[in-house]
Amino acid sequence: MDINKIENTSLNKLPKGSSCQINCIHIKIKDFRPIVEEFEKNISDTTWINKLDEISQITFKATSKKTIDKIVNEIIAKISSNVNTDIGEFIVSYAAQKALEIEHSHKLIPLAELLKEKVTGNPGFDFHSVSTNSYLIFGEAKFSLESTPRARALDQIVDFIGDRDSSELLWLLPFLDAATKQNIIENKKGYTAAFSHNNDNIINTLNNALESAPISEIIKYNELYLIAVELC
Repeated sequence: MDINKIENTSLNKLPKGSSCQINCIHIKIKDFRPIVEEFEKNISDTTWINKLDEISQITFKATSKKTIDKIVNEIIAKISSNVNTDIGEFIVSYAAQKALEIEHSHKLIPLAELLKEKVTGNPGFDFHSVSTNSYLIFGEAKFSLESTPRARALDQIVDFIGDRDSSELLWLLPFLDAATKQNIIENKKGYTAAFSHNNDNIINTLNNALESAPISEIIKYNELYLIAVELC
């Protein structure tokens, strides 16, 4: 997995008059199989549960086991020679989280699928992290075999602001420190739009995203990460 931070100076559609910190990343995955193997190992490792309070341990042992079994036995096990839509969104989510950790030193929260009650297909954000500024970052991942669904990711974020993000806070609490909790109370937070990239020009893709209608709503908050994941 090759991670390339796109400097803002390369983009000419950056919104003006906003204090939101905007960061863009282009990820290239030349061979999806090592990423899938790494993802499977990552979600199967539930040692993070032991670091939580006792009630959270009971809750997440129950929710994570169902999801891990579903992903490993019904999605990963059925992959043949090509990426399919089912595993594609997990690849985008996982790659985006790793990029946030490596390039921006984010603290990662376990994949949302492992924390929520419903087994796969969860309504709400796909992944979460905490930035170095102690902002909770809500991540939305979209995957397509043919298109670049950046508009779908951004539209979904706007639809979820003030609704799904707020409703997810209780089960995210065990992973948040005092500073992040205080920022949430003060409505300080951020978002990540991660999407598969199937266009020829990454700069055009990012510029199109930055001048799209949803951006004006998202940049009312503190941080935005645009992450394009290209399966070469």
